[in-house]
Amino acid sequence: MREVKVVPISKNAGPETLSYFSFAQPSPGTLVQVPVRKNLGIAVVERSRDVKDAKADIRRADFALKKIPKKNIFDAGFSPQFLSAVKETATYYATSAGALFAILLPKILLEKPELFFKNKNGARKSGNRRAKEAILLQMETEERFSQYRAMVRQCFAKKTSIMFVVPTHLDALKAMERLSQGIAEYVYVFTLKEKLDKARNAWVGAASESHPILFITTPAGLAFERRDLDTIIMERENSRAWRTLSSPYIHFKVFIEKLAQETGRELILGDSVLSLETLWYWKEKGAEQGELSLVRWRLPAAPSTLVDVSTSANKDGEFEIFSRELKGLIKKALEEKEKIFLFGMRKGLSPTTVCGDCGLILPCLNCGAPVVLHRQSGGGTIYICHACGTRRESSTTCGYCGSWKLVPLGIGVEKIAVEARKLFPNANVYLLDKDHAPTDRQVLGIMKRFDESGGILVGTELALLHIEKIPYNTLVSADSFFSIPDFGVNEKIFYLTSRLREIAEKETIVQTRNIGKQVLTWAALGNIIDFYTNEIEERKALLYPPFSIFIKVIAPNVLAVKDRFLKWHPDVYKDSLIMRIPREEWPNQELLETLSLLGPQFLIKVDPESII
Repeated sequence: MREVKVVPISKNAGPETLSYFSFAQPSPGTLVQVPVRKNLGIAVVERSRDVKDAKADIRRADFALKKIPKKNIFDAGFSPQFLSAVKETATYYATSAGALFAILLPKILLEKPELFFKNKNGARKSGNRRAKEAILLQMETEERFSQYRAMVRQCFAKKTSIMFVVPTHLDALKAMERLSQGIAEYVYVFTLKEKLDKARNAWVGAASESHPILFITTPAGLAFERRDLDTIIMERENSRAWRTLSSPYIHFKVFIEKLAQETGRELILGDSVLSLETLWYWKEKGAEQGELSLVRWRLPAAPSTLVDVSTSANKDGEFEIFSRELKGLIKKALEEKEKIFLFGMRKGLSPTTVCGDCGLILPCLNCGAPVVLHRQSGGGTIYICHACGTRRESSTTCGYCGSWKLVPLGIGVEKIAVEARKLFPNANVYLLDKDHAPTDRQVLGIMKRFDESGGILVGTELALLHIEKIPYNTLVSADSFFSIPDFGVNEKIFYLTSRLREIAEKETIVQTRNIGKQVLTWAALGNIIDFYTNEIEERKALLYPPFSIFIKVIAPNVLAVKDRFLKWHPDVYKDSLIMRIPREEWPNQELLETLSLLGPQFLIKVDPESII
């Protein structure tokens, strides 16, 4: 008889491991079905040992061990390397292995685990294979995919397979179009937005194909295994879509890196502009001396013009959203019957509203986040919180001083669309954001009409995902990000502006009231090296990432636990405790243990995208 310790696969707070007994001998990594509270749940075996060796622990336990019947032990599971990567990532993010398994293993995979993970020893054992430094590809999209196609051919020639990981379903479809020419029968795409049968067949077909394959997937397919899988490509490495939006808060890149290290697989990170952290680590390790990485420090693109709108006002002294240069560009595009894209960084009419008397930013009454002013379909306006969805009437007063003098600030995409329709009444104006196109079908419908009829497309980052190339585009206002006092703001501005330059075929305009900001000049010129050098020096001086790791603890009563963390000198910001740990000291075992004692009402974010 064996004592079996398992990791329940669940996002919900609960014990990290549970113990059972079994007359079978499931090895570590095996999937089992076990009773958890009053239900049956899927778990991963962490260890199995003879009850004779566990007698002392069993006697001390205040509960009786339940049995795992043989029929509840699947002929399926994971390799030791995959388990190690999960445990290391869970430790890094101060979460449980069970919670991490829950986001790595979608429901479709756990409903029939023997179909997807029947070859639990299918991973090629790393043995003494030395973990390799990642290969970086920083260049414009077309050149980058040309490199990927060459890599696929090389892997096939060596009789090895490739996993090509992208952040979104749309990215997966684009990758298939670009990479499948001549090898379509060996390309498999797995995403959760495919129909269940199609997704299931893609996984099973990829696992059973005798020829080397290219497996294109989102993070949902990271548990896929083949003995000949030797290379992992992470495309669009700098995308914000790699971060989870709910607990546990992780960046999938960390898991991908640890998986590559554990298995000894080649890891390739690609983007037009790679993340600052990736470039710093690459240069810090001296890896730039290698011959395999290809890092372009200047990006070619269509001409890009910075326009100063700090004094942009009409004859009545009112601020104008569109500068003379932008109006001229739109007119030019319409006369040429060419398309133009107007990019806005924020949804709604105005992303921020402040009290004209006391200066308070109008907050959501539910969660405290700033509310955004929106136009209602039936007329009038309303405030909506984009953090929790709570609505608030626009005929409200300041909650601090009671003043009616509320001043909407900033430029949202709805305001941009209103102005475009006003100035160019005969043009087709399309608005694309999550509020106006919440489903994929609606997004595709808007893009189809724009492609067929032309005109003006106004949109947020959602639209950027669907535009490959466009004759003209503009960043209507770069200023809303400059008002955010956060360490990662400059990198976001640089990345978005660079992306706009890359998709423009003829011309780009960037409007700003911060014309002196050097980051915009570098972005307009595609000058990555000067941006990187300046930004990394500033972060080093302030001990910002990548030179440190921020740990953020969020709860309404966070001050009640501040004393537990005094050793790490926490700062308090609103409802958060923020600690800064030197990168080389993380994970810190003592801090991890202190964090683990917090209740489920506390949210823990390790290395968050933002600290505000």
